[in-house]
This record gives sequence, C-alpha cells and structure tokens, in this order.
Amino acid sequence: MKKIIKLILPLLFILIMTTGCSTSTKSPEKLLTKPNYNEEKALLNTGISKILYQNVNLVFPENVKETGKINYVDLDEDGKNEIVAFQKKEKINSDSKVGFLVLKEENDSYSFLEDGMILEKGDKIEYADFYDLDIDGHKEIIMQYKNPEGISKIKVYSFKNNKVELKYRLNDVFNKNTVIEKGEDNTNTVQGIENKKIKISYIDEDNSLDMVILGYNPNNRDLKVSLLKFNKENVVVKDVKTITDVNGISEAYLSVGNISSQEKGLILDLPIGKEGIVGTEVLMIKDSKFITVASCKSPNMQKAYYVPISDINNDNIIDIPSISANSSSFIDKAYAYITYYQWDGKLNNDSNMYVIAQRYYNYQYNFKFCIPKNLYTVLSTEQRYESDKVIIKFKITDKNTGKSNVMFTIVVKPKVGNIDDKQGLNKAKTPIQILDNEDYIYYMLVNDKKLMKKYNVNESDLKKCFSSAYEK
Repeated sequence: MKKIIKLILPLLFILIMTTGCSTSTKSPEKLLTKPNYNEEKALLNTGISKILYQNVNLVFPENVKETGKINYVDLDEDGKNEIVAFQKKEKINSDSKVGFLVLKEENDSYSFLEDGMILEKGDKIEYADFYDLDIDGHKEIIMQYKNPEGISKIKVYSFKNNKVELKYRLNDVFNKNTVIEKGEDNTNTVQGIENKKIKISYIDEDNSLDMVILGYNPNNRDLKVSLLKFNKENVVVKDVKTITDVNGISEAYLSVGNISSQEKGLILDLPIGKEGIVGTEVLMIKDSKFITVASCKSPNMQKAYYVPISDINNDNIIDIPSISANSSSFIDKAYAYITYYQWDGKLNNDSNMYVIAQRYYNYQYNFKFCIPKNLYTVLSTEQRYESDKVIIKFKITDKNTGKSNVMFTIVVKPKVGNIDDKQGLNKAKTPIQILDNEDYIYYMLVNDKKLMKKYNVNESDLKKCFSSAYEK
C-alpha cells in the first residue's frame, strides 16, 4: 500500500492546485500533518478522502455522539495519537464494504500503514468505539456493522506493532457461559436474532469494563440482554436475560448510571406490548449476573412515549420517569404528569421503587409545575378555552366519594390585546401572576382554601413551583 500512496500523493497535489476551491499553499505532505482541529481537521478530511481508493468515502458510524469520521486515539498507549478514519466502499453490481483505516504519527505528520486498513462486506457502521477491553495496555477497535443479509455483526480488532488484526467475532453471545477464543470463527447459535445494540461501561464493582449486547428476534419479539467479560485470552458470556413482548430494538435506549448511592445499573427503555407503550427495565450486575431492580412490565415503570431518564433532585442518582396509564397524556402529548421514581435499595419485593418527584408539563403553553410532595399522584387536570384564554383546573378526587374538587386554576393569557383585564379572568377570585414570558402571562386562582389547608399547601409555595418548560 505504501507504493500506491507514493503514486497518489503527487496526483493529490495537482488536484488541490487545479480545482480553484482553495487558496491554501500547503503541500500534499502537509495535508497529512497533525491537525489543529477545525480548519486543519477539515483539510485532513479532504486529504484522506482524495487518497482513498475509488468509490471509497469517509463515513460516520451511527453512534455519532461518541465516534466521528476521523478519530484521534492513542491505540497502543505510546503517548502519540493514531488516526482512525471510518470508510465505506460502494461498487455497482457488488456488495458494499465498510471499515476503517489507521494512520500512524511520524515526525509531526501521519503516514498510512500497509496493514492498517479493514473492509468488511456491509452496508453501514452501526457502532464504533475504542476501549481497552482486556486491560492489556492497548485499545481495541470495536465495530458493529450491518452485513449484506441485514444481520448485525460485531467484531473487535487489535492494533499492535503497526498492524490491525481481527481479535474477536462476537456472534455467539446469547448463550450463557459461551467462551469465545481469539480469532474464533463462531456463529450465532441463537437463531433469528438480526439486530443488536452495544453498551460498554463500568457497571459492576470489579473495576473492569463490561460489554452489554442487546439482540432482538423479530419473529418471537424476544429481546436478549447479554453480559460479556473480556480476559487476556478470551471472552466469556457471563449471563443472558430475556425480555419478552418487545416491539423492536431501533427505539430501545440503553443508559448506565447510579441507581442508588451504592450501586450502578443498566437502564433499558423499551417499546413493549400491543399498545406501543415504553417500559423501563432497571438491572444491576452482581457476581457477573443480572439482577432485576425494576421490571418494564410494572405499571409504575411505563409511559406513553419515551421520556429520558434524569436526575430531578440533583442527588447523583438516576430518576425513572413514568406516565400513568390512566393519564390522558397517553392520548394527548401536549401535556403530561410525569412521576419520577427512585430505587429504595431493596430487592425483596415488587414495590421497591418510590416517588422522588412529580411534575406537570404543558408543552403547548410552555410551563411546568413542580408538584409539592403532599400533592404527589393526587392531582388531575381539566383544560378548557374561554375567549382568548386557556383555563387549566387542577383537581383532587376524594377516594371515598369519587367527587372531584378544584384546588386551584391556572389561566394562560396570550400577550395580545389588553393583558391587564384581570376582571375578565375571574370576577369572584383574585388572580396571582406567577409567570411572564415572551408569549404568555400566567395567573393562578385559588379555588378551595380548605382543600389547600388539608394538604398543607399555600399560595406562595405553589407560585414558586411554576416555571417555563423550555426557553425559546
């Protein structure tokens, strides 16, 4: 390959000097000089692209938040970054190929390597990243790609002595206790699994990286969750969990974070059931085994649509959002009561998730209400329109009688016309202005002071609970 590069570089010089697209005086050799981010990185991108074989282009892996077209990574831990550039080769009447090439730093520039390029038959790169999985002092290159048959393949490559070599084929990863040897050409013995997703992180207490692979079978709608541990000589499938009644993997989200003050865990948001709801499965790893903290089949762990996990109270513990199946939010996404749950650290019962916070979001009229603790899970909402105003009543239903009483009302008035017409808001009540933004003024009317007293809530507390849902 080095001989080919020597022939192409002078041609590259001619191309740069005759296109008229650049006034740069950099020589072709300088196109491969260590980049100074934006301008020089773009120039490097151009330089690599022009030197690639015909019909080969640089491409982004689908996990673009972690990995780009061009990546600066110290693969062999020698203190100097290599460049890993991901590529796709397309050819008429032939299978496309995807892969990467590695450039090595030499004397403040980068050079191509004879054994530094990989191309596999495939249509796209679904995942790529760089980790020292087996703690041998060298980062592996992990690439998941879709082959011509539409099956997700995962391969792990090593970079040592200026050579890229295939280290592991991670195909047979959904049978517990499977041992995958280096270079082994293993096949997937769990039939029907077409699509996969990867998460690599420190999840348990052994201070080594964990790899979790999701595998989905569209025929029986089973999702398998596999835990892999990398050793010096092989990879072991430590545990496999099956989640049934899953509606695909493309809308599945994997997250890792603190699920208590003592434990980290894996959070899976999955589309489940005939209704198309989203359920959250919370897992932790103990002794290289999955332990279920919360099931996606539990009503408290379900919502009408995907809502990202968050840390509502800033305690460095993940809070799980849920929208009650009885909520009209399952039909109308303009607003939602979102209840956030946190794990209590216990595993001996099904009620180990407790409410940490609840919020009402009105996306249409841009406000949110952080519900006081005494009102968690007891409020409901009725929304109607009166002239140019929006009237939103917050009600509490008596569990014994079933009768609903309005505790307070929020009035949203657009900033058009006479915004000081407070008599038009409610002749019998005195409104309190609680918010004012670019589009609306928001007022609160207290309807039932006895009900407020019963739940130990006052007007001042309620006013502090309101804010804009988002900034424009």
